[in-house]
Amino acid sequence: MQIAANIIDFFAALIQIGTGAVKKKDKILILQIVQLIMQGIAMLLLGGITGAVSNVLSCVRNYICYKEKLNLPWKIFFIVASIIMTILLNDQGILGMIPAAVCIVYIIFMDVKDPIKFKLLVMGTFVPWLFYHFILGSYTGAASDAATIIANIVTILRMKSAKNKA
Repeated sequence: MQIAANIIDFFAALIQIGTGAVKKKDKILILQIVQLIMQGIAMLLLGGITGAVSNVLSCVRNYICYKEKLNLPWKIFFIVASIIMTILLNDQGILGMIPAAVCIVYIIFMDVKDPIKFKLLVMGTFVPWLFYHFILGSYTGAASDAATIIANIVTILRMKSAKNKA
Protein backbone atom coordinates (compact mmCIF):
# COMPACT_ATOMS: atom_id res chain seq x y z
CA MET A 1 0.00 0.00 0.00
CA GLN A 2 2.81 2.41 0.82
CA ILE A 3 4.29 2.16 -2.67
CA ALA A 4 0.91 2.70 -4.36
CA ALA A 5 0.18 5.65 -2.06
CA ASN A 6 3.53 7.23 -2.83
CA ILE A 7 3.00 6.80 -6.59
CA ILE A 8 -0.41 8.50 -6.38
CA ASP A 9 1.07 11.17 -4.14
CA PHE A 10 3.88 11.71 -6.65
CA PHE A 11 1.39 12.68 -9.35
CA ALA A 12 -0.50 14.86 -6.88
CA ALA A 13 2.86 16.42 -6.02
CA LEU A 14 3.46 17.44 -9.61
CA ILE A 15 0.20 19.38 -9.57
CA GLN A 16 0.91 20.77 -6.10
CA ILE A 17 4.37 22.02 -7.02
CA GLY A 18 2.93 23.55 -10.17
CA THR A 19 0.54 25.64 -8.09
CA GLY A 20 3.57 27.29 -6.54
CA ALA A 21 4.19 29.08 -9.84
CA VAL A 22 0.56 30.05 -10.44
CA LYS A 23 -0.28 33.62 -9.53
CA LYS A 24 -4.08 33.66 -9.91
CA LYS A 25 -6.11 32.54 -6.93
CA ASP A 26 -8.92 30.92 -8.96
CA LYS A 27 -6.47 28.75 -10.90
CA ILE A 28 -4.70 27.77 -7.68
CA LEU A 29 -8.01 26.69 -6.14
CA ILE A 30 -8.96 24.50 -9.13
CA LEU A 31 -5.54 22.83 -9.26
CA GLN A 32 -5.70 22.26 -5.51
CA ILE A 33 -9.03 20.42 -5.88
CA VAL A 34 -7.48 17.89 -8.27
CA GLN A 35 -4.36 17.56 -6.11
CA LEU A 36 -6.40 17.17 -2.90
CA ILE A 37 -8.49 14.33 -4.36
CA MET A 38 -5.34 12.46 -5.33
CA GLN A 39 -3.64 13.09 -1.98
CA GLY A 40 -6.80 12.06 -0.16
CA ILE A 41 -6.63 8.67 -1.83
CA ALA A 42 -2.96 8.37 -0.89
CA MET A 43 -3.72 9.33 2.73
CA LEU A 44 -6.41 6.64 2.93
CA LEU A 45 -3.95 4.04 1.67
CA LEU A 46 -1.45 5.11 4.35
CA GLY A 47 -4.01 5.15 7.17
CA GLY A 48 -4.18 8.94 7.42
CA ILE A 49 -7.94 9.11 7.81
CA THR A 50 -8.03 12.66 9.20
CA GLY A 51 -5.77 13.82 6.35
CA ALA A 52 -8.08 12.21 3.79
CA VAL A 53 -11.20 13.71 5.38
CA SER A 54 -9.51 17.11 5.54
CA ASN A 55 -8.72 16.82 1.83
CA VAL A 56 -12.35 16.03 0.95
CA LEU A 57 -13.58 18.99 3.00
CA SER A 58 -10.92 21.15 1.37
CA CYS A 59 -12.12 20.21 -2.12
CA VAL A 60 -15.65 21.38 -1.33
CA ARG A 61 -14.33 24.48 0.44
CA ASN A 62 -12.09 25.40 -2.49
CA TYR A 63 -14.96 24.98 -4.94
CA ILE A 64 -17.19 27.28 -2.88
CA CYS A 65 -14.36 29.80 -2.62
CA TYR A 66 -13.74 29.53 -6.39
CA LYS A 67 -17.41 30.38 -6.96
CA GLU A 68 -16.90 33.33 -4.57
CA LYS A 69 -19.61 32.05 -2.24
CA LEU A 70 -17.38 31.45 0.78
CA ASN A 71 -18.97 33.51 3.54
CA LEU A 72 -18.97 33.37 7.33
CA PRO A 73 -21.64 30.63 7.62
CA TRP A 74 -19.69 28.43 5.17
CA LYS A 75 -16.46 29.09 7.04
CA ILE A 76 -18.09 28.13 10.32
CA PHE A 77 -19.55 25.00 8.71
CA PHE A 78 -16.15 23.86 7.40
CA ILE A 79 -14.37 24.62 10.67
CA VAL A 80 -16.99 22.75 12.72
CA ALA A 81 -17.04 19.85 10.24
CA SER A 82 -13.26 19.61 10.39
CA ILE A 83 -13.25 19.59 14.19
CA ILE A 84 -16.07 17.03 14.45
CA MET A 85 -14.57 14.69 11.84
CA THR A 86 -11.18 14.90 13.55
CA ILE A 87 -12.69 14.08 16.94
CA LEU A 88 -14.64 11.15 15.49
CA LEU A 89 -11.93 9.68 13.25
CA ASN A 90 -8.59 10.58 14.78
CA ASP A 91 -6.62 7.54 15.86
CA GLN A 92 -3.20 9.17 15.46
CA GLY A 93 -3.11 11.46 18.49
CA ILE A 94 -1.50 14.85 17.91
CA LEU A 95 -0.42 13.86 14.39
CA GLY A 96 -4.05 13.33 13.42
CA MET A 97 -4.91 16.86 14.55
CA ILE A 98 -2.53 18.54 12.09
CA PRO A 99 -4.92 18.39 9.09
CA ALA A 100 -7.75 20.02 11.05
CA ALA A 101 -5.48 22.73 12.46
CA VAL A 102 -4.14 23.57 9.01
CA CYS A 103 -7.66 23.48 7.54
CA ILE A 104 -8.95 25.91 10.16
CA VAL A 105 -6.13 28.41 9.60
CA TYR A 106 -6.57 28.20 5.83
CA ILE A 107 -10.36 28.66 6.07
CA ILE A 108 -10.07 31.72 8.29
CA PHE A 109 -7.70 33.52 5.94
CA MET A 110 -8.39 32.06 2.46
CA ASP A 111 -10.61 34.90 1.31
CA VAL A 112 -7.75 37.38 1.47
CA LYS A 113 -7.73 39.42 -1.74
CA ASP A 114 -4.04 40.32 -1.92
CA PRO A 115 -2.39 37.65 -4.13
CA ILE A 116 0.92 37.88 -2.26
CA LYS A 117 -0.77 37.36 1.10
CA PHE A 118 -2.70 34.44 -0.38
CA LYS A 119 0.54 32.87 -1.60
CA LEU A 120 2.01 33.36 1.91
CA LEU A 121 -1.02 31.58 3.37
CA VAL A 122 -0.67 28.67 0.93
CA MET A 123 3.04 28.40 1.66
CA GLY A 124 2.62 28.64 5.42
CA THR A 125 -0.03 25.95 5.53
CA PHE A 126 2.22 23.53 3.68
CA VAL A 127 4.78 23.51 6.49
CA PRO A 128 2.68 21.39 8.90
CA TRP A 129 1.64 19.12 6.02
CA LEU A 130 5.33 18.48 5.31
CA PHE A 131 5.70 17.00 8.80
CA TYR A 132 2.39 15.11 8.59
CA HIS A 133 3.30 13.49 5.28
CA PHE A 134 6.81 12.60 6.39
CA ILE A 135 5.71 10.99 9.65
CA LEU A 136 2.90 9.12 7.88
CA GLY A 137 5.37 7.69 5.37
CA SER A 138 4.27 9.73 2.37
CA TYR A 139 7.78 10.65 1.35
CA THR A 140 6.75 11.95 -2.06
CA GLY A 141 4.13 14.07 -0.30
CA ALA A 142 6.71 15.49 2.11
CA ALA A 143 9.18 16.17 -0.71
CA SER A 144 6.50 17.89 -2.76
CA ASP A 145 5.47 19.96 0.26
CA ALA A 146 9.06 21.17 0.54
CA ALA A 147 9.23 21.88 -3.20
CA THR A 148 5.90 23.72 -3.06
CA ILE A 149 7.15 25.89 -0.21
CA ILE A 150 10.26 26.75 -2.24
CA ALA A 151 8.22 27.41 -5.41
CA ASN A 152 5.92 29.72 -3.47
CA ILE A 153 8.88 31.62 -1.99
CA VAL A 154 10.31 32.16 -5.48
CA THR A 155 6.94 33.24 -6.88
CA ILE A 156 6.31 35.61 -3.96
CA LEU A 157 9.71 37.21 -4.46
CA ARG A 158 8.97 37.64 -8.18
CA MET A 159 5.53 39.08 -7.45
CA LYS A 160 7.00 41.55 -4.94
CA SER A 161 9.70 42.53 -7.42
CA ALA A 162 7.11 43.12 -10.15
CA LYS A 163 4.92 45.07 -7.71
CA ASN A 164 7.87 47.28 -6.70
CA LYS A 165 8.71 47.98 -10.35
CA ALA A 166 5.14 49.01 -11.14
